[in-house]
Amino acid sequence: MKLLTAYLMIPLLLAGCAGFRSEQLDMVRQMAPGMSRDAVDPDDYAWRLKFNETETRVYAISVGSGIVFANERGLEVAFDGWDVLIVSGMPGALGVIRVDKSVDPRIHHVQGLDESFEVACQEPQRVSSGWRVSCRHEGRDRVYPMNHDIRLSSDGRITRISASLVPGVGPMVIEPLFEIGE
Repeated sequence: MKLLTAYLMIPLLLAGCAGFRSEQLDMVRQMAPGMSRDAVDPDDYAWRLKFNETETRVYAISVGSGIVFANERGLEVAFDGWDVLIVSGMPGALGVIRVDKSVDPRIHHVQGLDESFEVACQEPQRVSSGWRVSCRHEGRDRVYPMNHDIRLSSDGRITRISASLVPGVGPMVIEPLFEIGE
């Protein structure tokens, strides 16, 4: 049921980016399993997700114009090629996390904390290891860096996604468990 909800929400969340075509999203899609009659070993498409003291295996599923990383226990992470937009089913007290990129600064809604955070972000920048979206949240007592990084192999495939979602909490990191060819 939750996965169905994510399937329905991604096109709505990405509607503001209808004309946007991300190189990173295309690369993740190349690594996501397609629907075929050939036997597919799901571990060939497994990714490791680490966030807030949780580490679990997820699988990339192409949904509309986005990717959902999901597991059999109901964890779902929607990724639009630049940013993580939704996290649901994560164990712990944070609850559902939603990133609203339709406003500037963007808003990170954290259901479990019953709070929303304004996060100011710059345009994506090409860096030596891939791409970076530099973001920050100005809290009551300090400024929190909340960057989003996409690391690429020498042939342009994603080797790591890192997304800061909650001020003061380490980033969510998603890395493929399968071999990335050079």
